[in-house]
Amino acid sequence: KLKSRASNGPSEGGLATHTHIAMASTERCAVGASTLLGVICALLVLNFSGNNQGALQSTVGKFSPNTRSFGTVSGRSTPWISNALSRQRKEETVAVLKENLEQSSLVFGMRYAGISVKQMEELRKKLPEDSKIRIGMNTLMKRAGEEVDGYANIKDACQGDNAWWFVGENVASGVKAYLEFEEELKKAHKADPENTALPSISGGCMDGEFLDAEAIKKLKNLPTRTELIAKIAGSVKAVPTKLARSLKQVPQKMAVGVSKLSEGDDTSAKIGDVFPKPEAAEA
Repeated sequence: KLKSRASNGPSEGGLATHTHIAMASTERCAVGASTLLGVICALLVLNFSGNNQGALQSTVGKFSPNTRSFGTVSGRSTPWISNALSRQRKEETVAVLKENLEQSSLVFGMRYAGISVKQMEELRKKLPEDSKIRIGMNTLMKRAGEEVDGYANIKDACQGDNAWWFVGENVASGVKAYLEFEEELKKAHKADPENTALPSISGGCMDGEFLDAEAIKKLKNLPTRTELIAKIAGSVKAVPTKLARSLKQVPQKMAVGVSKLSEGDDTSAKIGDVFPKPEAAEA
């Protein structure tokens, strides 16, 4: 009996152990399948409903409690999720760049290597109301330019690290803001050349034409919108005055001609202007 119990004891324990291992494996498979299904559903939702990164992150976290961080499972990266989000961010950036291009009269790139964040923030505070600065990848800017009329040539400015200036109707104001920023940094560079970088213009587009740095700087002399309106209003106001003067001269000439005729003077050159002589008509 003791031998029988001894032989049966390990058998039963081993069976229980194997059963426990099998159940644990089944649970892990179920969790893994649920996680994979949840991620696939999240990607489909992002693709069709346009949800943001946070939606996918919360979904992955919900179905995968062992996920340490977004884009990783058990400490290992998941490139296919990262790539999907990277593509989404790029699409969003291109859409923003296209919107900015459509609202701008002038767009140009400023090389900002060596310029501090604080200097860029100070520059943004001094920008005119209809001007803005946005840092974007050259490849994305090229793509946005190709999809907006008049900005295909912006590709020629897509070299180096660019901070893109989007200038609205007051082109001169935007260009002057850049020139003032450049002048400030030139003065700082003279005082501390080792720790102060200088900006430069890589090129830009206006009215479908590519402009180099010198051409863009010359736009500072363009009249502002207010000045143009004032000039147009002055020209329109002058038209009725000139027309009234011209119309006023016609009755005067007619009155002089009639007066000469009544006096019997039909040889005057002034009369001939109004009533041509028969001889002159026949000739």
